Amino acid sequence: APDPQSVMTESHFISAGCAKTIADAVLGGEVSRGFALVRPPGHHAQRVVHGARGFCNVNIEAIMVEYLRTRYGIRRVAIVDTDCHHGDGTQDIYWHDPDTLFISIHQDGRTLYPGSGFLGELGGPTAFGTTVNIPLPPETGAEGFLYALDNAVLPILADFQPDIIINSAGQDNHYSDPITNMNFTAQGYAELTKRLKPDIAVLEGGYAIEGALPYVNAGIILAMAGLDFSHLTEPNFDPLRVRQAPEVGDWISQICDRVMETWRQRQSYGEQMRQKPDAGRRQRRIFYDTDSINEIQSEEIIVCPDCAGALCIDSRSDRGYHIFAVHLPLRAC
Repeated sequence: APDPQSVMTESHFISAGCAKTIADAVLGGEVSRGFALVRPPGHHAQRVVHGARGFCNVNIEAIMVEYLRTRYGIRRVAIVDTDCHHGDGTQDIYWHDPDTLFISIHQDGRTLYPGSGFLGELGGPTAFGTTVNIPLPPETGAEGFLYALDNAVLPILADFQPDIIINSAGQDNHYSDPITNMNFTAQGYAELTKRLKPDIAVLEGGYAIEGALPYVNAGIILAMAGLDFSHLTEPNFDPLRVRQAPEVGDWISQICDRVMETWRQRQSYGEQMRQKPDAGRRQRRIFYDTDSINEIQSEEIIVCPDCAGALCIDSRSDRGYHIFAVHLPLRAC
């Protein structure tokens, strides 16, 4: 099987280490909130890694979260992924973990890589409902993002009551980003951060290096520090260009209604899912777009009423590697 040195560079180890360092600073009381402004990012890296997907080789947020759990005894974690691309790697890692709430707000997967993150992706049989996807239509502006936050994300967080909130702070929803189709602004990102109140943010995507990142990063930092960000404006900002169409707002309202209905019924839906004879099995084909690797993965979990369940993964790639892994969850019965 590929080892860490074969799929990671020094920069990946530094990026993951920086995420752990900011976690120590927050949990150690050095700062009240922290922002790991580092690259390479990580949210497309899944539990099994044969190479790079979506510029991600290792999931630095997941490494940070598990470090928090082992060192500080943190149990209930909420990860809110605001990158424009669906956080499929983080979703995969916590698919079976009832103590991790993963919420991804992203551009609809029918229109953007990685082509996932739909409303029906809700988690495995031991953690059904703790995966929440909010796919937004192209041309969503600040109005739509903040509506989804207020009407879905924040109510779900209030119900889940996490010990800590992590923001996978991707910035490619910005109207100037060259590979996405959204109309978010630096002011919008700052307001979202102010309302979300993450304990730790970790930089994800964002490819308008001069037109967006300096302003969005400044907005996130100001909001996390509790400082005024009303003066923050991009040099080329045109409010008419980023105005959200009424039909986009209507669609987002319907999405949030469906998300909340599923959230309220998650226990009964989960019981129905666990009754299926193949509830603990999953077959997947995974393509590593950066390294052009194809993976075939078979997964089986022991569905247990008292813990997250033991997980077996059998994975093969077209490079000849074969991985068989057994994962025992924290607090296994």
